[in-house]
Amino acid sequence: MDRNNRRITATQRPLLRTALALGVAALTGTAQAGETRVGDTALSWGGYVKLDVLYSSFSEAEVAQSTSRDLYVPATIPVSSGGGDRYSALDFHAKETRLFVKTETPLDNGMKLGSHVEFDFIVNQGAGTEVVTNAYNPGLRRAFLTYGNWLAGQEWSTFQNLGAIPETLDFVAFPTDGTVFIRQPQLRYTLGDFAFAAENPETTVNAGGSVSAKNDSLLPDLVGRWGMKLGEDGNFAVAALLRQLRADDTDNPATPANERLSANTLGFGVSASGKIVLTPSDDLRFMLSAGDGIGRYLGLGISADAAVDGGDLEAIGVMAGYVAYRHAWTSQLRSTATLSSFRADNDVALTGGGATKSVVSGSVNLLYSPAKKLTVGAEYRHAQREVESGADGSLDRLQLSAKYLF
Repeated sequence: MDRNNRRITATQRPLLRTALALGVAALTGTAQAGETRVGDTALSWGGYVKLDVLYSSFSEAEVAQSTSRDLYVPATIPVSSGGGDRYSALDFHAKETRLFVKTETPLDNGMKLGSHVEFDFIVNQGAGTEVVTNAYNPGLRRAFLTYGNWLAGQEWSTFQNLGAIPETLDFVAFPTDGTVFIRQPQLRYTLGDFAFAAENPETTVNAGGSVSAKNDSLLPDLVGRWGMKLGEDGNFAVAALLRQLRADDTDNPATPANERLSANTLGFGVSASGKIVLTPSDDLRFMLSAGDGIGRYLGLGISADAAVDGGDLEAIGVMAGYVAYRHAWTSQLRSTATLSSFRADNDVALTGGGATKSVVSGSVNLLYSPAKKLTVGAEYRHAQREVESGADGSLDRLQLSAKYLF
């Protein structure tokens, strides 16, 4: 019996790897539908079509139709001190549908010049409504060129490890409150297992409870990452981030007599993540990130990077992490369970009681692929958010999805 089980597992192994590869391709946009040549240039394209059905129940207040109901956005879970009213809603959408185009051109010097442009319909919804047409604007996700070891353009941050992606139905894919998740313009150089990048700077500031983004930084965010393979399908990566946090406002209500706020400080963080293959049918994926002034990089910006302290900026300490366990029941049926959390060390005298103190969430799903590029599934998620005043709230969500990767 044991030998038979081992033989079945060995037979299923390539199919399980294919399912994983399709999950990674869905997030990174590497699945390919077709290819042709235009002169010396190889032109390829692909993407996926996805329908999501979400039943969401918020414990404390109504949430209008928005990104907060299309995907899991931890910072938007309503909270109260006990007097809230439960609100539930059912949403259908196909906004996650994604398309990309890639090129690769050989050059006279023997190098290759590549490009990648990718968009979906959820990151820039515009004025689309559900009344008649459900029409939404395409939004830029990734747009970069490659030349040798260099990458220039908008891509996933080098601080993020795509090799730790769990297979979930939520748009973010990573357990949102516990992950590094950001795409932005950058210049990156990769040398073997090392990658170094200068990335777009942007500082989010909490001024007496009001959070805003400041594009005043004069230095890029600097990122370094080292990664290694663990066996055939596993990986481990460590990344470090150094930032200038800067605000230069002519008028600022958080300073005495609305005097000019012109201040900067340093932000820094580290992140360790990876995937450990336990058996041909089981693996564990994880991420742990911590630092001061890196709130913009975690959980879709759950926390501001810094708080205004008179005429100065004080970096806010944050920590976030997740674990995700994946089991393949058969070559076509698999499940992933996740546990995720986030915590901020706010100075309440500066941020006010409305700043998010902590978020925890868990999810479990069942996914079925009757054909290699078709996946249907169901996922349940529970999340709880608490702010510094002690007010809290929760979200319960059942998501059903169908996705065709082409």
